[in-house]
Amino acid sequence: MTTTDESERRLAEALQARASGAPGRATWRPARGVPGRSGTPTATALLLALLGGGALGTVLALVSLLAPGVLPPLG
Repeated sequence: MTTTDESERRLAEALQARASGAPGRATWRPARGVPGRSGTPTATALLLALLGGGALGTVLALVSLLAPGVLPPLG
């Protein structure tokens, strides 16, 4: 048997055991919850980036409409 065949066989056995609910060599344990709100800084950073990009896009669009020729052509 090659290494690939062996790893595929192990994967198939693990998936069958997981589907049947039988514990394998390693039992899956749920991760412990982290106290507090850990996703808040990431969500805040993404929201600020979105708002900043929208503001920059709006300013560039207004400049290109209201003052043609001020911005250099792209391409």
